[in-house]
Amino acid sequence: MADTMTKPATANLQAQVQSVLDILDTFGKVLTDETAALKKSDFNTVDKLQESKRRLAREYQASVETLASRKDDMPKLDIRLREQLVKKRTNFTVILDDNLRALEATKDSAARLVNKILEAARRAVTDKRQTNYSAKGQAQACKTSTLSLSVDQKL
Repeated sequence: MADTMTKPATANLQAQVQSVLDILDTFGKVLTDETAALKKSDFNTVDKLQESKRRLAREYQASVETLASRKDDMPKLDIRLREQLVKKRTNFTVILDDNLRALEATKDSAARLVNKILEAARRAVTDKRQTNYSAKGQAQACKTSTLSLSVDQKL
């Protein structure tokens, strides 16, 4: 009788593990595509992948939480399926790490570009001689004076 109860539970666990494997494959493909697009500075493609990426992240989190709640049943799972899960998870970690590095490099590149633009703008608004006004309202020349410049640097 106990064996009869275990088979449906194990079959259900196998289905859950297979679901995680499928999500890892799909999510890994999306991340690989995003990484390639980031490296090419193809931001249209990156933008198009964001909704899929968010959806897959939610699905992955839900699936992993479900598996975590069944950790006591994992030893009953077929050894080949457990090994496949470990391999896919390890491969996914490599893909995720590569994606994070590409995202960080893109962020750093954008920050450098913004800084160059800001520096050029700062230099452009500094004249050798500008007219300022005294407290009495009289015009007076200054050798150098800068204008205030600020830009929202959120990337």
